[in-house]
Amino acid sequence: MNRYLLTALTVTTLASSFAFAEDPNPIELAMKFAHKAPKGEKKLNEKIVEGTASDDDVKKSLDLYKAMVDTKPPKGEAADFKVKVVKLIAATEDVVAKKPDAVAHYKDAVNCKACHSEHKAD
Repeated sequence: MNRYLLTALTVTTLASSFAFAEDPNPIELAMKFAHKAPKGEKKLNEKIVEGTASDDDVKKSLDLYKAMVDTKPPKGEAADFKVKVVKLIAATEDVVAKKPDAVAHYKDAVNCKACHSEHKAD
């Protein structure tokens, strides 16, 4: 009977491990969707700045940015990371609302180097 219990516990533990491994990191999801593109294509964040991104894509990027807000960054201070993400969320909300100067605010908030130099893992 102990052997069966041990087998059941092992299977449960492995299943839990796989579930956690499959749980996507909100930062990675947002970066893949809005900040990466196949070679030769424009990134979504570039399309947002140009004004050529679809409303649905801008809204989806906003949702992904919101999911990042309480995520611990790979390195650096979490509070500083949160300030940057909140700024990006506010700017993206302005783009969604089509506010004047929204694109300029987004362009400033989407400063990749500022965030990556402090928070991206090496």
